Amino acid sequence: MAHVDYKDMRDYLGVLEENGLLKHVTAPVDLDYELGGIAARGLDKGGNSLVGLLFENINGYPGKRVVANILAKTEQLALAIGAEPDDMTLYERIGEARQSPIAPVQVSEAVCQEEVIAEEDVNLHDLPIPWWHEGDAGRYIGTTAGVTTMDPETGYINQGLYRCMILDDKTFSLQARGGHEIGENPTKTGYGGQSHILMNEAQGKPTPVALAIGMDPALTYAAGAFVHSDEIEHAEYAFAGALKGEPIEIVKCLNSDLLVPAYSEMIIEGEILPYERINEGPHGEHQGFYTAVDNVFIVHVKSISHRTDAIHYGLICRQQEDYPKFMYSAGMRTRLEQMGIGDLLEDVWCPDSTGGGFGVFAIIAAKARTPADVARIKDAITNLKEERYLVRRPRWTIVVDDDCDVRDWAEVMWRVALGVMPDAHLSISERNNVIWHEPLEVEFDAGSCVFVDATFKTKRGFDRPINALSRDLKARVDGRWRELGLD
Repeated sequence: MAHVDYKDMRDYLGVLEENGLLKHVTAPVDLDYELGGIAARGLDKGGNSLVGLLFENINGYPGKRVVANILAKTEQLALAIGAEPDDMTLYERIGEARQSPIAPVQVSEAVCQEEVIAEEDVNLHDLPIPWWHEGDAGRYIGTTAGVTTMDPETGYINQGLYRCMILDDKTFSLQARGGHEIGENPTKTGYGGQSHILMNEAQGKPTPVALAIGMDPALTYAAGAFVHSDEIEHAEYAFAGALKGEPIEIVKCLNSDLLVPAYSEMIIEGEILPYERINEGPHGEHQGFYTAVDNVFIVHVKSISHRTDAIHYGLICRQQEDYPKFMYSAGMRTRLEQMGIGDLLEDVWCPDSTGGGFGVFAIIAAKARTPADVARIKDAITNLKEERYLVRRPRWTIVVDDDCDVRDWAEVMWRVALGVMPDAHLSISERNNVIWHEPLEVEFDAGSCVFVDATFKTKRGFDRPINALSRDLKARVDGRWRELGLD
């Protein structure tokens, strides 16, 4: 396994800056909507405009800093897990890490406990927590924080990225995979934080919880991924260790037996009391809508420990966000190759702007020459198995010829307009009766999908040369654009 060039999030920010992937925002910025709006527009602009943003002048919070957009593009993820900046290489690296977990190492002292705020002095409103969306119900402290719980039977630690909203000075909500009725059977929730809470509640016991804010990016990625936390001891920590190529250092909490990342910027410790719920939201989510959730848990804060001059890390949830969902293109191509149609694939693209960020849309440039070739692709898509944030069976698939630039919407739509007769080249297929196993993710099970055959070369009368720039010439011209004074 490769080793990364950072120890913690602060080191990682330095690595980003050295590579031109971090900007210091020194102009004054409001926490209410403005900081979130700046982060969102940075994601929208993409390209070289998409860099990490370290906000250093937050109105009303002198000396406190917030960072965003530090795990949002291929080049950043490559630095985070020690791989070349290529999506296919990153996909392979993540797969290798899943197969080779590295157990964490417990330490007795940690920088995340340099300074401690006792329960009586806790005020969550003292923290620089953005009001991310204009339509949010409040300030969300849990967006990239590792929500840490323990399985009461095995003692295994689980971390998840769950949304948490500040309720008052000393409490915040915790929405762990939806709302949960009092008395809900924990065995029906799968594994994870919500299962641990319900297991304790069934015995009338409170659940210790810790929020690890400002973790290093390997930990942040691992906390959002699907790993077997019920089968592997401290699974997210072991996965992150494999991504970094070295054990993650963890430390015991001040108020419980929970183990948290030692190099976090801040740890918020608390507990969830049994039989207590609240309705939470709305909050802007990654599907692009505001959602409210009934019956979420309430965390009562017991203490806050943090590094000196702690940096808060958070993200604005939306279609494009600060988490590597851009891996769907590489994941889909790899899975299709494994299914035996690699000979037909020129390129695969899941565009973010159409829901590619959660695998809804796919465009496949295919070396198809006959209708039978297109049928092979359709069959593979219909039977595609899924894996959270890496492979998703698309609801919409467009197949084009291998000379099409799948990243150019205008060119793709031209081929759809001319090459597709809806009654002949558009079909809806049902998902086959496949048995799904973890870590396969079925939360956004599409059911049926639309398949569009926009190829020319497989259809009589359409197999004619296209008067478009070749890829080589297009790249050469684009490479000189600034030199020509046209940028």
